[in-house]
Parts: sequence; C-alpha cells; structure tokens
Amino acid sequence: MRRLPARARVANRVQIMGLWDRDRETVNVVTKSPSRVLPGEMLPMAGDSGAAVPARYVLPLVERRVESPSTISFRFSTEGTGFSYRSTQAVRLGLPGVDDPWGAVRTFSISSSPSERGTVAITSKISDTPFKQALARLRPGDTAHVFGPLGQFLFDPSRPALFLAGGIGITPFRGMLRFAADLGTSPPVTLLYSARVPEELIFREELDALARAHPRFSVQYTVTRPRESPMDWPGRVGRIDREWIAERGHLERKPVCYVAGLPEMVAPILELLTRGLGVPADDTDYEVFRGF
Repeated sequence: MRRLPARARVANRVQIMGLWDRDRETVNVVTKSPSRVLPGEMLPMAGDSGAAVPARYVLPLVERRVESPSTISFRFSTEGTGFSYRSTQAVRLGLPGVDDPWGAVRTFSISSSPSERGTVAITSKISDTPFKQALARLRPGDTAHVFGPLGQFLFDPSRPALFLAGGIGITPFRGMLRFAADLGTSPPVTLLYSARVPEELIFREELDALARAHPRFSVQYTVTRPRESPMDWPGRVGRIDREWIAERGHLERKPVCYVAGLPEMVAPILELLTRGLGVPADDTDYEVFRGF
C-alpha cells in the first residue's frame, strides 16, 4: 500500500463555515454496548477507495465515561444515519448556543474503531473554556452536531506500526488498536505512551487487556512527573526519547511511525525519528493536538 507523504493533521486547521443552519432528524438513543463487526464486514481502510463523504449529523450521546481526573470519553449513536469512518479519522463537533471566544465547534480525533458498529466516540481533556465545560455537562440523550468524517491520519494494516503517544494524543491510537484487534490479521503493533502522572494514562486498563489478548501487540508506558501524583509509579520515568524508541520501538521491522500529542511533543519526536534514527519521512505520520 502506498502511503501519502508525511503532513500535519492539525485539528484546528480544519475549517467549516460556522455551524450548520438546520438539524437532521435525531436518531433513537441506543443504550447497549457497541457490537463488533466481523473482519469481512470492516469499513474501508487506509489507501482504499470509497471513503465516506463528510456530512452533517445530529447525534445523541449514549455513553459518558470518565477516563482520568481530566479526561472524559463521549460515545454517540450513529444508528440509522449512514455515518461511517476509517481507522481513524476525525470529526468536527458543535454545541450550538455555547458562547466561547474560540467558537462553538472543535475538531476531535475519533477514539472509537469502525468495528464498534453503530457508534462513534471522542475523548477530550476538559479545560475551563466554556466549550469544554458545556461538553462535560452532556448526558445520555443530549445531542451534538457532528460534521465528518475528516482527516487522513489513517492506520495502515498492511505494515508493522509504532505508535508514539503523548498525553491526550493516545485517543486515535485507542481506535487503531481496537480496530487492529478486531481485524484479526494485524501486523505487529508497538505503543509507547507518555503521560505526566500515572492517573493520566487513559485507556490503560483496556490497552493492557488488548496486549494480553494479542501477542503481536506491545504496550509500554512512561511517566514524566511521578512525584506530582499520589499514586506509586514503579515503571519508567522520563519522556519518549531516542534510547527508549531504539530499545522498545522495534525499528528493525521497518514500521510506519505514528506520532500524536501536543505540538511541543510531536515536532521533536519527528525530528528524532527522521534525523536521529534514520526513519524515512514517508514512514512517519502525525497528528497535533491543541488544548483549548
């Protein structure tokens, strides 16, 4: 599969001309857990034709899950809407009526997998901005305006993968790992995941379960400021660096290296990969997160 040249997928560069001027019919709220799609029923993957055309939807929230002291996941029903996406794209999510200096719309990476049929999920750090506070107040049955799918930060299931996640940058990788697990024929996947404190390693329980169930998955953690946490941390301390990538990243497999996190994390990691470790630029892909 030929990959596109490396490029930024910066969330707040995706432009939509304001909120849409009409609502679609709201679908019925679904309260059951998302069902899994069998491998033969998977949606198109990276490089395939037939990608979904972005459209506007009004989707009801079906699950709100607190992932960490600062992070919440929101899962919306897509039943009956025709909404589909690839692993893993993004959406623009709007909350009409929110008075926020940054506007009432934000772009989010999708943290769910296309194999989780009938739903789409996002995961967000909750800051003190009016938009994020309004998002945190959503409860099952409330609706959000969604435009998508968007973006080309896509998992390539034909190649070994190295995921490098900083903080909230884990969100697209949760969807990619879930997709790879449900695909059943995934190449080796390694995740190196850094957070400030142990309690902010979101999805940790699920990621560990995926790694236990799939021998071709490897999940490794590091914490940069363990002394700021009341939790004990017996694991690695420090940032994602050259030594850790060289030791744990399995670069001998010639993986596609995916990087996601804040700008101050993504830029030096990309330079480290391409200049310090000899990874071809076309074997890197990245997504930059903003905190507002």
